[in-house]
Amino acid sequence: MEFKEKLQILRTQLRMSQEELAARLSISRQSVTKWENGQSFPDIQNLIQLSDIFKVSIDRLVKDNDTCSLNLFVQQQFANQDMRMFLVRAKNSTYISGNNIGLPSKPNSNDYRYSEGDYTYTDTYMGNAHFAGEEAVWLKELPVYAMNYYGQILSENFSIDFLKEMLSLVSCERPFRGPEYHQKGDYAYHCQVHGDFACFHGEEIIYCKHEKVYFCLFHGGDLS
Repeated sequence: MEFKEKLQILRTQLRMSQEELAARLSISRQSVTKWENGQSFPDIQNLIQLSDIFKVSIDRLVKDNDTCSLNLFVQQQFANQDMRMFLVRAKNSTYISGNNIGLPSKPNSNDYRYSEGDYTYTDTYMGNAHFAGEEAVWLKELPVYAMNYYGQILSENFSIDFLKEMLSLVSCERPFRGPEYHQKGDYAYHCQVHGDFACFHGEEIIYCKHEKVYFCLFHGGDLS
């Protein structure tokens, strides 16, 4: 099976239109159409994004004659899979989208709260150009996950829209911040994580035309 067929099947099985996929990739719908018609092929950065969106290795995306069914693809199962999936949905439903704003839990804090079934997620941060905060998850009112973070905006060239776009690419595999690497226009995003879901620390950095304009340090882990 060729790449063009795999892409169409994966997109269809996730009930994602060409327009929706194009928006996730920050490209035109016509580009997706050309990929699915076999008229062109995505570059390496788009392949990385497609791999993250569909949770399929780049190898399996581009290798011919490989089976392509969402159920047949070997999808890695992670520890705390349900919590990881909840974290991805919660993050996209709070700070990233600007929804589910809660009352301040501390003086001059910014708070978000999102619940789904037995899970509850909170994100509380303070400051602006220099900021610090904590994300946490409760399962039936018992704390099961927490992540603390501290960061700084270093330049007026920093773009909050670019940061939120990168955070929206959070994955089940790396449910902490954004992807390992992504570039768009003048901006480049890097996020290194050490450890695993049980205990991790990392740093995300944004560059604008090779100037470091933002960084955020984070650490946390499983509390269950």
